[in-house]
Amino acid sequence: MSHVDERLREIFEQTEDSDQIYTGKIDNIDYYSLFCKAASNNALHKLMGNNLCMFRCEYKGKDAIMMMFSIPINNNEDTTGAKNVAERVMEVVEATERCFITIDSMRSEEVKEDKFVYITLVKGLNGGE
Repeated sequence: MSHVDERLREIFEQTEDSDQIYTGKIDNIDYYSLFCKAASNNALHKLMGNNLCMFRCEYKGKDAIMMMFSIPINNNEDTTGAKNVAERVMEVVEATERCFITIDSMRSEEVKEDKFVYITLVKGLNGGE
């Protein structure tokens, strides 16, 4: 297991036992507020050069963990910057799939005002079944 995998698993397990809970809709997230909430609770992490926070949530009626990564967008709009962001998105997806095998939900959203691409992944908890 790589350092990234170990750290990802560690944060996931800490979140399972924490009171970091998200009760909103997964398809309509106020990313800025959630990252601020995580930072104020000492639950904002750096992983692979990206910010990461996790929250317990409910997904399709079952307990789950929502993982959110923020990937900064370069100010220059050239193809190199876009390629870099795409590569970083793929790194995040590969790391989470390697660590958790299956992901129940995955989406990315670019918020130009924030200058970030946000990746939201949801992994159901087996203990709830």
